Amino acid sequence: MVDQDRSVLKGLERLLTAAGLTVTTLTDAARARDQVEKRFIPVVLCDLDTPEPGAGVDLVRFAREKSPLTAVIVMTAKKTFEVVAPAFRAGAADVIPKTQETVPYLRERVVKAAMETRSADTRDRLLSEVAETHEDFLRKMMDLSKQVTDLEDKILSREGNISSSANELSVVQLLLVDDAPALNAVLSRDLPADKGWRVRYAQSGGEALDVASQTPPNILVVNETLPDLPATMVIKTIKTRTPDVVTLLFSAPGEGGTGEVKMVDQSKLLMLIPSFSAPDQLVSSLQEVREGLRQKLRERRYLQNFRKQHLEFIQKYNALKSRLEKSDTSNG
Repeated sequence: MVDQDRSVLKGLERLLTAAGLTVTTLTDAARARDQVEKRFIPVVLCDLDTPEPGAGVDLVRFAREKSPLTAVIVMTAKKTFEVVAPAFRAGAADVIPKTQETVPYLRERVVKAAMETRSADTRDRLLSEVAETHEDFLRKMMDLSKQVTDLEDKILSREGNISSSANELSVVQLLLVDDAPALNAVLSRDLPADKGWRVRYAQSGGEALDVASQTPPNILVVNETLPDLPATMVIKTIKTRTPDVVTLLFSAPGEGGTGEVKMVDQSKLLMLIPSFSAPDQLVSSLQEVREGLRQKLRERRYLQNFRKQHLEFIQKYNALKSRLEKSDTSNG
């Protein structure tokens, strides 16, 4: 309660404490704002003219902004519409005249607002706990699905078969686009076919587009300076046809200097090798990229298996999640 009249505060404190409420009384609106900001208060009961005429409207507005669930009830000795209307527009739940006759109604109104606000807060907390529990259950189900998938792969391996995820990346198609042949010689040597690599080489952008149209690459490595076409155009064209291709853009080391290798991630360039001076640096990075591709395929297979096994659950989960999100939005 906020009122500069201490006798009003004492009388209402006795009334509302007897009704079972815990009451904090203040004569300073600034301290009231501090309380609202620091802890959840179900109901704010404030005088319209504390500490000055009309100042209660600012407190109403502040409380509604900082704590949307809080009900703000305004008391006033004034009865004109022009005075009361701003409080309602600011978000007051009610405006009650300060008269002896309205005391029973004020008591009933504050108690009811406290119960409704606390109930809404409890409901929101329960909904939040339900959502968290549901998310946790979903994660555990997906982890269990992964374990089952990995076990199936082990069984297939013992029987001499290859799982679908492993088979998808048994051979990595790498396309190098570079007018200088030296890097191709190193990649072809250090990434051999018996280790699951297939290195294709194009000396120009036009040739690269032709090769990629025949055999879509898993990994695309492009020199940023090509003799015929802009490297960015070549990359964009190939990624349009093969969206999942991992693309590296490099500048070759010059005499006495170093180049760099960047990964093209959508419209961004992520530095992969800031000081590119030797081909073996690129070979090492390509091995890491391949492992990343394998992991991505495994994750995709986990998700596909989970969807296949639990489609009905996923549909119910998504529907419930959507309803919870809508409920949170409407309450906010």
